[in-house]
Amino acid sequence: MWIRLGSLFGGRDSSTTKMVFIETPTNPMMAITDIRGVSALAHRGNARVVVDNTFMTPYLQRPLELDADIVVHSTTKYLNGHSDSVVALLC
Repeated sequence: MWIRLGSLFGGRDSSTTKMVFIETPTNPMMAITDIRGVSALAHRGNARVVVDNTFMTPYLQRPLELDADIVVHSTTKYLNGHSDSVVALLC
């Protein structure tokens, strides 16, 4: 289900939302999401926040420090840099 961030848990039955998944920056538009802001809204509704951090890498962005609960990395892209490995990391 896709919803606007402004309506997240605003007047909705938040018990049905268990997880909020965000990718930042997004592919291919490179739009940035406020991880701390989304985390605050999601945690208010008792939902977990999962961040796909593929493009920023842990060197440039550390979502766990911005109150995300789970972070996903793809080493095939920027961590490895050569596309000669297929690995995913879950933090």
